[in-house]
Amino acid sequence: MSKQEANQMDLYQPGQQVAKLTNVAIAIQAISEITDVNDIGAPHMAVLYGPPGYGKTQAAMYLAHPQGRNAVFVSVRMFDTTKTLAQLLCVELGIQTKTQWPVSVLYEQIVRRLQQLGRPLVIDEVDYIAEKSTIDFIRTIHDNTTIPIFLIGEQDLKRKLLSRHERFHDRVLVWKEAMPCDAADVKRLAAHHAGDLTFTPDVIDALVSKTGGVARRVYNELKALREACKLAGTTTPLAGMLGQPGRKGRA
Repeated sequence: MSKQEANQMDLYQPGQQVAKLTNVAIAIQAISEITDVNDIGAPHMAVLYGPPGYGKTQAAMYLAHPQGRNAVFVSVRMFDTTKTLAQLLCVELGIQTKTQWPVSVLYEQIVRRLQQLGRPLVIDEVDYIAEKSTIDFIRTIHDNTTIPIFLIGEQDLKRKLLSRHERFHDRVLVWKEAMPCDAADVKRLAAHHAGDLTFTPDVIDALVSKTGGVARRVYNELKALREACKLAGTTTPLAGMLGQPGRKGRA
């Protein structure tokens, strides 16, 4: 995430991108636990894992925001190799590179810049490299810096890291499992994405039940409820509006 993109987000204003959900709080707690590590070699890595749609990327966006933790943020792509990931990190860090630079030179530049900046490093979609040698590139950055490193991935990430890369066990200080949205989270999402509507407790509970607490599905349902309320000429959605046949935006 570029600094310009991050500056355009207001963390807590309704209608903007980052809702203060439970998983955002979990991420804040995790990164706080790995922030005050001053000895190179001491563990200063955290991992957040959980099913898709639980709002883990929302948490990453918070950490990358200047008003959050101002972290350096990259998202791994399915085709990334060690070199392309290193190049991606260099772009995010503002490092001018040359095409012919080997990974070793890119690595040296990345470590130097991270130490200079002192900003946390947040890496999303780590599943794509969790069972590849590329993950050792991240481990090596960890071993030669003191910056907090926060990895995010899906529910099998912890198993993949520990089963295929035993050396990760000693590097990770904090393991956190993402949680499904509860009623309080759904209320926050409603305030963010449907702030013009008034939600009764039974509709909030129905949203939790219907979506299974998956934040992405909650968003889809809220979008559809806004459309249904517009058609019905009301600002108070009813539980019966959920899952109506032919409705757009179904989860």
